[in-house]
Amino acid sequence: MNLNVEDKIHLNEFKLRNYQLPIWDAIFNRGVKRMVIVLPRRAGKDLTLFNAAVRWALMKPCMVLYVFTNAKLARKALWDGIDIDGKKILDYIPSRLVAKKNETEMKIIFINGSVLQFMGAENHQESLRGTNPSAIILSEYAYYKHPEIIDTVSPILAGNGGWLALASTPQGKNSFYTVYKLAQQLPDWWTYVKTVEDTQHIPPDLLEFEKKRMSPDMFLQEYMCSFERGISGAIFGKALQDLRREGHITTVTWQPGLLVHVAIDIGLSKGNATTIIWFQVIGDGQIINVIDCYSSENLGLDFYAHLLQSKPYKYGVYLAPHDLAVREWGHGAVTRYEKAKELGINFTICPQTLLVDQIENALTHFPKIWIDEIKCKSLIDALENYFREWDEQRQVYKPKPVHNWASNFASSFMLMCLGIHKTATGTTGEEYDKLRNEMLYGGQANLPRIFRKGFGETY
Repeated sequence: MNLNVEDKIHLNEFKLRNYQLPIWDAIFNRGVKRMVIVLPRRAGKDLTLFNAAVRWALMKPCMVLYVFTNAKLARKALWDGIDIDGKKILDYIPSRLVAKKNETEMKIIFINGSVLQFMGAENHQESLRGTNPSAIILSEYAYYKHPEIIDTVSPILAGNGGWLALASTPQGKNSFYTVYKLAQQLPDWWTYVKTVEDTQHIPPDLLEFEKKRMSPDMFLQEYMCSFERGISGAIFGKALQDLRREGHITTVTWQPGLLVHVAIDIGLSKGNATTIIWFQVIGDGQIINVIDCYSSENLGLDFYAHLLQSKPYKYGVYLAPHDLAVREWGHGAVTRYEKAKELGINFTICPQTLLVDQIENALTHFPKIWIDEIKCKSLIDALENYFREWDEQRQVYKPKPVHNWASNFASSFMLMCLGIHKTATGTTGEEYDKLRNEMLYGGQANLPRIFRKGFGETY
C-alpha cells in the first residue's frame, strides 16, 4: 500500500524510544516469527506493539489480532486508551486509511482490506475459530486466566507464516515464565528483557517514590522484571523453595500396591474451575505422593466421573469440600453429593474450615509432600502464584489471598491436606520403611547408609 507524505508524517508521530527499537527491528527487519518481550511497568509495551500492528496491517491485506486478558481491558487499554501525552491511541492511525470501525467488536477495517481487532482471551477457542491472522499479540500474558491460548494460536500462525508476540511484566513463575524459559532454548524464538535501569523511562525521583510505596518484592517484579516473587506475598513460596531444595519436586512414581486418593474442589461459577489432585499416602501420612492433577471449567459431574474411572488406579478416599452436600449440580434438585453417589463416587466431606486455618494446616504438611514435576506442573505453577495482594495505602499484605486462576488448585491442595487423616490404611512400619527408602534413594536403597547420597543424609 502506497502512503502519501501526509500519512507517513502522521504515522511517524509515534517516536520509538531506544529500548523499543529492537522490537521494531525484530518484526520488520529480521523477520522474527516468535518473540517474548519482558519489560517493566509503564515502558510502553502496548503502544509500541499497537503501532507495529498498524504498520503490519498497512503493508499488505491481512488480519492482526491484539489480545488482552479480557475484552474489558482491551477496550480500556487501547480502544478507548489515551497515551501519556493525552493523545487517543486510535488517533495514531491516519483517518484516511480507515474504511470502517466496528465499536462493538473493537474492529478496524483499513482501506486496503486489512483488519485489526482487539479482543479478550477468555473465549479464545470460539473467537479464534475460523480466523486466519497474520500476526497475534498477547498483551500482559503473565496475567492470563487461560494461558493455553498459545496452543490455540500457534498452529494458525505456523500454517500461514505469521508472527506471535507475548509481551508482559512478570507475575511470578507462572505460564509466562515457562514460555520465557523455553523460548531461550529454541532457535526460532527471540527473548527480549529490559529492566527500568536499562530503559530509564521513569525519572529517578519518581522511581524512588515508587520504591518507597511498594513492597520490595513487588518493586523487583514490576520494575526490575524479576520472576522471583518475594516469599512474603507468596503464601506457599518458601515451602515450595524448601521442597525444591530437598528434591521433593521430582519424578513421583505411582505405586500400584497402594490406594490412590482424590481431592476435588468443585467450581460451578464462571472463573472457578473444578480441580482434581490424585495422591497416595505412605504410612499414616508420613509421606504424601502427589502423582497427577487436572483442571477445567464448565463440565458436568458425568465428565469428571468418567475421567476418574478412566485412570488405572484403585481408589481409596474421594475428598470434597463441605458445600458439596448443599449445592446443586446442574438444574435438578439433586445435590452434587447425591449425584456423585449415583455415578459410583462416594465422597468424604471435609468440614468447613477458616481459610487462614487451611493455609496453616497445608504449611505443616509440606515437609511430607512429594510432587511429580511433570504431571503436576499446573499445580506447582498455581501454588507458586497463590499470593496476598499488597495494600499500598497501609504498606502491608492483605490477609486474604487474591482470587485468581491459582486459587482453584490451591483450594484442592489445602483440601488434600485437610483430609489426610481420613486416608489412613494402616501400612506396617516395615512397608513404610521400604517405600520410604525407595522414594529417597531409588536404586541406592540397598546400599550401606554411608554410601547413600540424598535427602536427609549427613556425613
